[in-house]
Amino acid sequence: MRFLKTFLFASFACASISLIAQEARYIKFWTETDAEFADPEKSPLTEEMVAGFDSVARYPYNPDFALVAEFESLSRQKPTTFETTGSIKQRYQKAGTIHFQIDSTELVLSAYRNLELMRMPEYENQLFIPFTDASNGFGTYEGGRYLELEIPATDSLLVDFNLVYNPYCAYSDRYSCPIPPRENDLKVKILAGAKSPK
Repeated sequence: MRFLKTFLFASFACASISLIAQEARYIKFWTETDAEFADPEKSPLTEEMVAGFDSVARYPYNPDFALVAEFESLSRQKPTTFETTGSIKQRYQKAGTIHFQIDSTELVLSAYRNLELMRMPEYENQLFIPFTDASNGFGTYEGGRYLELEIPATDSLLVDFNLVYNPYCAYSDRYSCPIPPRENDLKVKILAGAKSPK
């Protein structure tokens, strides 16, 4: 019994530490995002909007949307050109698929690598996941949102939808943003991460 109590306490402690780390990452991510939006030289907002900027509209941290998922790596995929909101086209290569569950619903997202960015050391392991979900137009940006992850060393990875952000074109029509492909349309509501712009 003493061993069981010790084991349960240790398990609970590890889970708490993990949750604390995830919340800390959420705070860091959005603090840095807010700082970028408040900087006139970096912000996607107009000067008038920057002057009245407070913070990016977002949901509070929700651990239910930080999920351990299975990553299925793909190789030698034919490059594809994403449709965008503007005239500039962007080329990507599918790097793998991400399999996970939300409320017992089996879901899959395709993860991509930007063909230009992947040549740069700081982006060579970056995965780009543009997606839409059932909340778009009902609390979140109608055009879909983005998530960035690192290529995992194993076949599993943490998918934290609390770090989902809006494309810049949600704030200004000056930008040309990739439109999420149909295969990345989730039939559930992802009530986490960025909300519709204020």
